[in-house]
Formats: sequence, C-alpha cells, structure tokens
Amino acid sequence: MKSRTKFVSIIIFFSVYIIIFISCGPKQDRVEKIIDSGVEVVLNHIEPYKVTREPSTFTLEEELVIDTERNDILDAGMGVAGEFDVDSEGNIYIVSFKNIKYFIYKFDSKGNLVTSFGRMGQGPGELQWPISPVINDRDEMAIYDYPNKLVIFNKNGDLAKEDTLDFRSFWMEPLENGKYLVWRLKREKATAEYFPRVLSLYDSRFNEIKELDVYKSPRQQNRLTPYFMWRVSNGHIFIANEERGYEIWVYDLEGNLARKIRKDYRPVTASKEIKKLILGPSYGSLDFKDYFPKPLPPLSSFFTDDEGRLFVMTYEEGERPEEYLCDIFNPEGIFVGRKSLHLVWAQLYFGPKYMMVKKNHLYCHRENESSYMELVVYKMNWE
Repeated sequence: MKSRTKFVSIIIFFSVYIIIFISCGPKQDRVEKIIDSGVEVVLNHIEPYKVTREPSTFTLEEELVIDTERNDILDAGMGVAGEFDVDSEGNIYIVSFKNIKYFIYKFDSKGNLVTSFGRMGQGPGELQWPISPVINDRDEMAIYDYPNKLVIFNKNGDLAKEDTLDFRSFWMEPLENGKYLVWRLKREKATAEYFPRVLSLYDSRFNEIKELDVYKSPRQQNRLTPYFMWRVSNGHIFIANEERGYEIWVYDLEGNLARKIRKDYRPVTASKEIKKLILGPSYGSLDFKDYFPKPLPPLSSFFTDDEGRLFVMTYEEGERPEEYLCDIFNPEGIFVGRKSLHLVWAQLYFGPKYMMVKKNHLYCHRENESSYMELVVYKMNWE
C-alpha cells in the first residue's frame, strides 16, 4: 500500500512539474487562419506572431562585392549589374544590357570574372533583349530573349538548347517540373481602360494550361506603376497583385492555388525621401503631382529564399536613413518578424531579379560612391 501511495505521489509530482515547465516556457501565438473557397488563408496582423523556435530576424555580414567600376569588368564590356542568378557552387551570372559584346557575365564565388557569353545578335545562341535568367538543377542558365526565344546555356556558356516560340510574350521562366511560367499580353481581352497581361502556366510544348493571374495594365499610365510581381521558390509560385492589396497568392508548380498570405498594414504617404529614391534625377525637375497615390501601395517589392521564406519590402521607414522595413514570413506564410534594410529601389511592374536569397546569403544591388552599381553578397545570420 505504501509503495502504491509513493508511486502515485511521484506521478503527481512529475505532472505538476510538466505543467509548470510548459506554462513557464516560451509562449506561441495562435495563428489565425480561415478557409476561402477551399484555400487556406493565413491572416497576419500589424505585429508579427511569436512562433516557438522560429528565427524572426537576421544580421548581415558582408562577404563579397562585385564592383562594376573594376578595370577587368570594364575591359570585358560589362556596363551595369542587371538581373542575376546563382548556381549550386555559388557562381554568379549577371545579365548586363549596357555592354559592348556579350550580355551574360559569369563570376565565381570569390567574385572573379570567369567568362562572358551570350553574344549580341540574332543567330543561334545570340541574344537581343535577354531577361529572366534562371539557373536550373543542372546548373544550366535558361534565359528568355524577348520577344519569342528561349535559350539555354551550359555552365561553360556554350549553347545547349534553343526554342523559338510561335507567340510573343514579355517574360518566360522554366520551372523544375518541365513546365513554363509565361507572362504575355492577351489583346482579345482588352477593354477601353486596360490591357490584360496574363501570367499563365504552359506545358513542355509551350501550350497554355492555365491562367494564374491577370495584371490590368492601364492604357493611360500617369502614376506610380501599379505592382504585379511573382517569384518562384521551393516548389511554389508567389504572386502579388495590387488589386488584392497586401495579399500574396501561392501556387504549386502544377498551377493549384495552395495558400493565400494576407496581412494588415499601416498606410504610408510618399515622403520627400521616397520620391527622391524613386524618381532619381527627375525629382524636382518635372511635375509629379499626381504620380504618387495616397496612400502608397502596401508593398514596394518582395523576394524569396530557397527554403520558402518570403521577404516583403514596404514603404515604412526603417531604423536608419534610406532604410525601409522588410516583413519576414516563414514557409507557412506566417509573419514572424521585421528587418530594416537598405536595398536599391525596384518598382513592382513585373519585378526584375535584383534581390534574392540562396543558401542563407542575400544577393542585392547597391551604388558605390561613384554611382556605379555593385552586386553585394551578405551572409545572413538568423536570430
């Protein structure tokens, strides 16, 4: 009887201990979610959720700078650091439009110029207006040459494959499942107010499978460009459309709408600093009275990492001059933190690739003291 009483006492002791341990441990907010037409909607508010064992911010440690003012880069004919992508070995491929001979410049992980390729011209492997560089799982570079050519180069810069399409589009991006993401104008759907630019999923033979979203491009454009932007990361397609406010749709690569990420936000009116950043040399020289909507859109740009995190740049002022707050969402679409960042301004018309995160490294642009563009690589230390 005594041993049984002792056993019961031990059980009670450990039960009380566990209850106290749990109640004194880190608290986790209950994330609000709803189901809308069969799709999960994550409801985020002004302040981030507290999620147990979830890093909520990071510090940046500069590791590499590729300065376009360098003599070897200038001698190679590279004029400006444009869009870019990074392969599995950390090699950086930059697409430069202001050049002499080639459009694509390859740098190793230490910033050394390795080679240049993608000659200007109209023949096989030659380019006229290259956009949307994508490195695939074989470390090949696929690049879309506007208006209707898709070119794939191997890691040495040699032509691997080329397809000429029977339609024109603004943008094409190959996906890891063999399908394509295509953004093109559909004139048959035009109205008196706008032209519809449709983002669609295409199969391996360039047949349209499904429309994912539509950007209604105004016929008369006299204001800050309405945002419409997408990113592909971690097996998903993220799309932001001004018509939906601060809401990002997440599709899988088969075109199924998997999640909607919605967030409350504080309205921001364009300050003098924001106007200077966006207008550049035009600030003060022309009448931009009605150019900036009141309030500004809730987003200015966004980018992703290879783990499925989402980084949304806002117009909210950061901790230091010319810094703005970046909202951080985890792979489940939960708003977990904020970070004050200084990044080169990129309007969300279609979203050139000027910022990205791969293997916990942030790749972005900045201007040096001579107003030359640099591509900077930071190591991200999560906290």
